Amino acid sequence: MLTSEAEVLGLSPDASSTKAAQGLKSPAQWPTLGCDDSAVWGECQGSGSKPYQTQVDLSGPSFKCSCPSRKFPCKHGLALLLLRTAGKVATSDTRPEWVSEWLHSRRDRADKKEAKAAAVATTLPDPEGAAKRQAKRWSRVDGGLAELSLWMQDMLRQGLATLNLGEQATRQTWQNLAARLVDAQAPGMAARVMQLLDVAGPRDDWPALVLAHLGQWQLLLDAAARRDQLPPAMLDDLMSAIGWNQDKAELLAATPAVTDRWLVLGGSQIEGQGRLVERRMWLWGEQTQRFALLQDYAHGGRGYERAWIAGRSYAASLHFYPGGAPLRAMAADDSQLLDAGHARAESLLAHGEAAQSWRDLAERLAGNPFQSLQPLMLRDVSIHRVEGRHWIATTTEGVVRRMLRLDLPEAEGWALLAASGGRPVLAMGEWSDERWRLLGVWNAVAAGDAASLLWSLPGEVQ
Repeated sequence: MLTSEAEVLGLSPDASSTKAAQGLKSPAQWPTLGCDDSAVWGECQGSGSKPYQTQVDLSGPSFKCSCPSRKFPCKHGLALLLLRTAGKVATSDTRPEWVSEWLHSRRDRADKKEAKAAAVATTLPDPEGAAKRQAKRWSRVDGGLAELSLWMQDMLRQGLATLNLGEQATRQTWQNLAARLVDAQAPGMAARVMQLLDVAGPRDDWPALVLAHLGQWQLLLDAAARRDQLPPAMLDDLMSAIGWNQDKAELLAATPAVTDRWLVLGGSQIEGQGRLVERRMWLWGEQTQRFALLQDYAHGGRGYERAWIAGRSYAASLHFYPGGAPLRAMAADDSQLLDAGHARAESLLAHGEAAQSWRDLAERLAGNPFQSLQPLMLRDVSIHRVEGRHWIATTTEGVVRRMLRLDLPEAEGWALLAASGGRPVLAMGEWSDERWRLLGVWNAVAAGDAASLLWSLPGEVQ
């Protein structure tokens, strides 16, 4: 249960949403307000003729608002929770019909999901039909991968020095290739092409980065050509990299639940083409001592099923997608937000030791060479500004001092430095392309103390 203003604002997607929500936390701006043990709701007068209907399911929390904002949660949802934590929302015995309909629809979806999972678990498999469908798709994928291979060969034959990633003609060529890969039912490879174009363009070391990605793509192409010889776990990883989606009901039925106290380390949102927003949330199992990645998508401001609060723990059951080094998982519907005191630090500190953390990252890459994005958590990290250039993190590993280039917005770097006071911290982020994108920073606590979140990357759409 959210009990303080700071916890509510921890859900804010960016600074502008925080400021806007603060300006809406007066009951005078809400013609209707009410709450009960399950939800809080209200109508906020906006620029239109009708007030916006805003509601929050407190079990998540999960949000819904009739405003056109594509941010999640929007300023109205944040303001509504701020009013509740301030004790300015009276308890009501009767919910408005629009609130009851939404809550019932959420329960119905959960019931249907559970029923579907149960039906999948009891349905006799049809291996012959599945094999035919898979063979048909592979025939299309093979054609798309063959075209990708020729494109890579042409690029290397001409020389990377001839590339101009900022040129419109180059971008159009890459976009056309990505579109053909989507047509070939290989959307995962299409996404890799566009992500490399976006990431490599602004970087000075782009030739080395492009070459490294081409090498990984070649590994993937070789694996696809020899897929009949791959062990099952590696085949799962290969198909996931290409873009095969697993039915969620089948995942729930086929994989065991991993129940733990899951600490939310941080997350980010990234907008792709067509206003499709990807949300990545990283969790840490306090007893199982493993990472989990919750990956959700929302289109056109539709929002997500639930919010995950950085720095808080949840009692939850996660189902991990199969593979050689499973990271991505799906949360069951029984997830519950725990009191703030449940966030402990012992396993965080142990895993944050540099030798242990780098070794675990190497083992995950060896288990799944197609997964380039990896979680990295290190303790005793100092944040520095390279004057006029960028932010770096330094760690001392025995007698070796390591410097890591940070992918950190300018303003957030200064906010992080102010929060840490220049002292060494425990930091977690995404490691990719030799850069570390920080998502959450914790105080350097002693064993047995509660872990205290000092800073987290705002959930703004990048």
